[in-house]
Amino acid sequence: MYQYLKAILSLFLDLIPERKIYNDDYIKELDRHTRIIQIPGSIIGVFGMLGFAFDTDAKLHPEFPELFYFRIGYSLFCFSYIVFIIYNHFKNKFSSWEGLTWAYLTYAYLLFTAAYYTGRIADDAAYVSGYQMLVMILPFLPLPRKTLFIYYPISILIFFISVIVYKPDLDTASANYSMQNLAISYVLGIFSGLIMERYRFHSFLNHKRIINKNEEVTKTVDEIQSLKSQQDGDYFLTSLLLEPLLGHETDGNALHIETIVNQYKKFKFRNKEYQLGGDYVSVYNLILQGKRYKAFINGDAMGKSIQGAGGAIVLGAVYNSIVIRSKMDPSSSNRSPERWLHDCYLDLQKIFETFDGAMLVSAVLGLLEESTGTLYFINLEHPWVILYRDGKARFIEDEIHYYKLGVMEVPTNRFISVFQMQKGDKIICGSDGKDDLVISESGRYREINEDQNLILNCLEESGGDLNNVISVLKTKGKFSDDLSLISLEYKLGPFSKPGVYWDEAKKLIKLKQYSKALDVLLSYNSALEISIKELKYITRLYEKEGVLLKAMEYASLALENFPSDTRWMFHTSVLYKRLYSIHKSKSFLEESQELSERVRLRQPSNIGNLIHLADVCRLSGDRDRFVYILKQIEALEPNNAKLVELKEKT
Repeated sequence: MYQYLKAILSLFLDLIPERKIYNDDYIKELDRHTRIIQIPGSIIGVFGMLGFAFDTDAKLHPEFPELFYFRIGYSLFCFSYIVFIIYNHFKNKFSSWEGLTWAYLTYAYLLFTAAYYTGRIADDAAYVSGYQMLVMILPFLPLPRKTLFIYYPISILIFFISVIVYKPDLDTASANYSMQNLAISYVLGIFSGLIMERYRFHSFLNHKRIINKNEEVTKTVDEIQSLKSQQDGDYFLTSLLLEPLLGHETDGNALHIETIVNQYKKFKFRNKEYQLGGDYVSVYNLILQGKRYKAFINGDAMGKSIQGAGGAIVLGAVYNSIVIRSKMDPSSSNRSPERWLHDCYLDLQKIFETFDGAMLVSAVLGLLEESTGTLYFINLEHPWVILYRDGKARFIEDEIHYYKLGVMEVPTNRFISVFQMQKGDKIICGSDGKDDLVISESGRYREINEDQNLILNCLEESGGDLNNVISVLKTKGKFSDDLSLISLEYKLGPFSKPGVYWDEAKKLIKLKQYSKALDVLLSYNSALEISIKELKYITRLYEKEGVLLKAMEYASLALENFPSDTRWMFHTSVLYKRLYSIHKSKSFLEESQELSERVRLRQPSNIGNLIHLADVCRLSGDRDRFVYILKQIEALEPNNAKLVELKEKT
């Protein structure tokens, strides 16, 4: 029974889901309608009551002078609204006090005051008839239907209160007739109001559906129209996104840098030729721990054209943000080159992992120190890095230790490759487009080059010049993929050789006259004249003399000028720990750990360094790091005697 009544009520009140869905739009539509009638409605309100106020009311009900004030008040209220509306119009202001608010206020004033004074003189059939007209106006006003169920009950309540208070004579036949008509007018008002509002809402709903359908049709037509333009423009727009991400900071006297990007996909847009693909090359200036580096990257994103370009854009955007952060953030620029490359790799890997294998990128990330020619790099399943020296080209690596960016499995023993360049050396990185040449075609079948040494021969044939090597490659076959190359030539002179005092010092060392040998090696006018080899000997001689602070000074100087010497870096780290054992200064321990961590990033399986690093972590109180390093040692050499000693110290 309840469900039956609920269904009837829902049908009667038109409780359809669209009323909730489009409620806000419907209210806005009603507001628009009321704004159309607010000026003429206010004008009618100004003049409509004046005749009653100045003539009729005074003649028919002289005992009720308050009627005059009700009438004049309404006229003044409507006049004020006209002024308010005109003012907003000239000021070009949109006020929420217009539209629906105007309709609510003006009709409420009219209905409720009329209910009051009509109830007072309810025995006057003429005035009751006028009130019936006011009641019947509401269904024709563009107001929400809830107004019916709010205004009508309030007006009826006011009418009854007025009748009870003033007790007009309702026992006459005409009064009874008027009351019956008034009741009928309320009933008709409710029903006609619901009918009118239903018609009004469904007209709005049909209009809304037509608009929505037109929007869908327009959208479909636009999509169809855009397919052709998108075919021509998508490549262009994507290339515009990629272009700003290509860094070209190749300035400087220490290095000569060349880059070439030859994407396989060529297209024309507005009579100009452009290219698009997944290869990416960038070079930036970077300062880490006060030293100038060239940060470079050569990447090759999986996929052709748009897909590859998408990967290149992601790679470029993330790499650019890393470089910018390093330039602006002091803490970021205070990292060692090994740590910077390691963190850069992890940041890139985290981003590409989010694509769940749908976007993979091979790349070489590198840092080249300008003053010393020390090259730090990570190869992420990219073609091997090439060294061109003295007219000969060769690979400087023979195996890959990392997977492509985006592969979910990350190597646990991550390490940084280090290579020392000499004057005139060129380091060349390139995508597999240089290798994947079509050397012959027969119908639908193509033969792709499989000789990875072909590029070495082409480099030697071209004299190491990138532009020439492209021409040489074209003579070997056709490109079948995107091609990108970057060449970094080191131009500074070689490290100084042992000076005039070296031979004499060497003889004294053989005679174990260490103090005299040290005095001889310190005879140079400036530390700049001392070779790296001599700096190392001075360090060791000071160690034999027990002057560890001086030994540390020269060890650091040697390392600063020759940072690619990993063994010396480890030696210097141990020296710092020895200084800590004497002076108990935390700064020595921090330096020792920093250098040992760098050695670990270069040689993660170096047991001696891991044992040393674990002991440094123990001394510094970094228990978590200490335990972590112990686990690494145990995984490599579980029976190592030093490991047992360290465990006993925990």
